[in-house]
Amino acid sequence: MMERLAKMRGGLRVYDAGLPRFPRNFTRDSVIAALLAEDAVMMRDQLLFCARHQGKTADPLTGEEPGKIHHEYPGYPLRDRMTTYNACDSTAFFLIGHDFYVNKTADHSLIEAQSNEIALAVQYIESHLNAAALFEESPHLCGAEQFALKVTYWKDSEILDRPNGQPIYPVSYLLAHAQNLAAMRSAARLLNSDTLAQTAIKMCAALRLFWDDAAAMFNVALDQNGAIQTVTSDALHALYFLEPGDLTPAQLAGIERASEALETSIGYMNMSPEEAAKAAYNYHANTIWPFEQGMIHAGAGKFGLDRVQRVCERVQRAIDGRDPETLQIRITTDDAPSCDPQLWTIAAKRYFDL
Repeated sequence: MMERLAKMRGGLRVYDAGLPRFPRNFTRDSVIAALLAEDAVMMRDQLLFCARHQGKTADPLTGEEPGKIHHEYPGYPLRDRMTTYNACDSTAFFLIGHDFYVNKTADHSLIEAQSNEIALAVQYIESHLNAAALFEESPHLCGAEQFALKVTYWKDSEILDRPNGQPIYPVSYLLAHAQNLAAMRSAARLLNSDTLAQTAIKMCAALRLFWDDAAAMFNVALDQNGAIQTVTSDALHALYFLEPGDLTPAQLAGIERASEALETSIGYMNMSPEEAAKAAYNYHANTIWPFEQGMIHAGAGKFGLDRVQRVCERVQRAIDGRDPETLQIRITTDDAPSCDPQLWTIAAKRYFDL
């Protein structure tokens, strides 16, 4: 089924995200798919493709910034802008992907050939770190007042409790911060840099700023209006990008406790039912994404969360024989059609089969 999504672009075999809705190349989807499927060949061509389209200048129309890796190619018109560079995690995935590739293959020729692009990606992340070492996102960094997308990490439909479903910039997302922390650690290894390793230590310490002691849970984001507290799968998902020792026992217990509200018979929902009822769009609300079950499962394994892994494994029976983008417990009549096949769903099936 993955062959239906393969496309030759400039001599490279890369993949579209899904049919029929997303016949374009998404860095996030492709790198995650290669990670879940442990496919070094797929990763190599995607990283080469990313480097070809790496940002060179600030562009308020597309969200481009120097060193930034594309969100989707070609971009899609939305809200009088283009979505081309509308992702604050794609550059992190570029570095994480390089780290995966060299570990999987012991082939250092790719990082040697792309040493300049790797350095530019690191500079992009550094340019987004505030004084507290939090990774911040803002359209102002590309000269715009807003992006084409309302939210620029993977749940890009909307963010709850903010006007028009978008944050008050600058904003720090818990999951995106964890991803860029992992990327900084990858870059430190790739470039053998003690300086970058020290930056990663500071970024790790900044995780505490997302923690709410009173609620005993992580906030999903921090923007100029304060903390955004929503019961979502983001903290579970972030485990994939964190390492044992990054979280306190109380924080890990808080993630487990909050996740109970997300459990279904086929995995973890994006949001708790109470929070999903507030969402204007169902796409990232009361849906279960097969790829995310794979990411959560792998992350939970590092932290010894056996029950969390068992919940994720429930998705296997729901995707047997098909490759849908999302699954739902309750289907509403106004849902937009999803994709089948979907690249990272196919990769999730391979992950659970490994």
